[in-house]
Amino acid sequence: MAVADRIVTHPLNAWTWSGSADTRFAPRLADFRPADSQTVVEMMEGKYLLAGETVETGGTSPFALLDESDAWQLELNGFGWLRHFAGVTDPGQRAFARTLVRDWLARHERFDRDIWGVFVTGRRVLNWLKAYALLTDGASPDQMRRLNRSLAIQLHSLKVRAGLSPDPMARIMAAIALAGAALSEAETAGDLDALVGDLAALLARTVDGDGLVITRNPLHQIQILVELIPVNQALIQRHGRLAPLLAQRMEAMHRALDHLVLGTREAAFFHGCGQVPVELVLSIGAQSGIRSSGSGLVGGYGVLVDGPGKLVADGGRLPPIEASRDAHASALAFEFACGSTLVAGNCGPAPAQLDDSRDLFRHTSAHSAPTIDDLSSATIVGRGPGREAALENARPGAIGFDAAENTLELRSGAYGERYGLDIVRRLTLMGGGQTLVGQDRFVAGPGRKKQQGAFSIRFHLAPGVVVERSAEEDLIRLVYRNGEVWTFLWEGAAAEIDDSVRHSAHFGLNRTRQIVLHGPAFDGADIAWVFTRQSQG
Repeated sequence: MAVADRIVTHPLNAWTWSGSADTRFAPRLADFRPADSQTVVEMMEGKYLLAGETVETGGTSPFALLDESDAWQLELNGFGWLRHFAGVTDPGQRAFARTLVRDWLARHERFDRDIWGVFVTGRRVLNWLKAYALLTDGASPDQMRRLNRSLAIQLHSLKVRAGLSPDPMARIMAAIALAGAALSEAETAGDLDALVGDLAALLARTVDGDGLVITRNPLHQIQILVELIPVNQALIQRHGRLAPLLAQRMEAMHRALDHLVLGTREAAFFHGCGQVPVELVLSIGAQSGIRSSGSGLVGGYGVLVDGPGKLVADGGRLPPIEASRDAHASALAFEFACGSTLVAGNCGPAPAQLDDSRDLFRHTSAHSAPTIDDLSSATIVGRGPGREAALENARPGAIGFDAAENTLELRSGAYGERYGLDIVRRLTLMGGGQTLVGQDRFVAGPGRKKQQGAFSIRFHLAPGVVVERSAEEDLIRLVYRNGEVWTFLWEGAAAEIDDSVRHSAHFGLNRTRQIVLHGPAFDGADIAWVFTRQSQG
């Protein structure tokens, strides 16, 4: 991509970056996401909470800061925060939002490979169009021309660069932005039909048959739906004949996301997804009456539902190499909640301020999953966009669902080459969702045994849980913040309590605890364990 950028931005090709100030837009894209008036107050005070990191600017423009994390910079330059200003009536607050956009125009009108990255540019264009009424309120003719010209140049950059990007999420975001801009032009764009057709074709390649994005990252599913829904709504209102091109795929995407949302109303922490604001997840669900049908398989995940209890487990299928830069080695891992109580889950991605620890959070040990000798079930290889990826060590995993027993059976061959062992995990949700029964078996794989190892089976608990261990029996008592009491029982292994963390949208990380079962890994090793709810305090 860097080489391509040098070519398309070379002075000899400068004409391709021209943008017409005569292109006029209209506020036709509606933002359904919830707004927060407190965020407006904090930003005007110079406090910017973005990507789980709060930065205090001390009166300096946030766009003048160069040393903040990449994740924080991407959120800032994506302008998703503009939604908090769109509904305010205070003239000073509205003017502040316009001042920030004009400051960006003054600083970044020229191409910068990061700030003009395909994904972030697509988001920026869409967020400017959704806030177009705010940004043009009281604007002078010169300010209008400058805004429209910048939008036109950014849109042209997407046309030039999107096809060169190795990132499928960037390509789909660009396609949404181009279609959204065509819908927002004051006069009907002549290429609208072609752009919507291109978007539909790209969705078909980027979303699998179950409606899940090929990265298998629930956060990516949310990001795409957040931008796709307003475009689809505008399409239905103004060009209904084109709406069927997107309808079926979007229904599947809503259903797939609903499968991966726990009773806590948070998306499960898999493949780079961390804490997403509950109100955002709810607002997406409110845009569609489509709901998942309970237990089953979707996009390589297994889902168990019983009463208020819900479990999501990863069968270990990794995304294609070009879509796996955020992939985690989460084979056989699960997240389990009963109602609003998260019982056990995964650590999530590294927070923005700990980017050097990113690979540690992608490791299998950062998940509620078994390992041998604490080796990851997948290997992280390569560096750079499109190559920072997790690859399966051995045979791909398998997952099956028994509807009669409400049971998942997952099998990983990730350790077969080194240890000659496969791991088979069986999960059953019962008792109205208040009992989760698990079994982890180590069985001889097709490979010849080469090395003796020791297993670790980790269960990362929810933040705030109080862990009490009985010295007389194999029982651990778990007291959660809401007063619920659960017990964890096991056999076939020794157990320890250790420290852990879980991703937080507001604090970066929450400290918590984990249960670790361990013992020798050999053909026939069989470890049973149970989480069960005891009482309400």
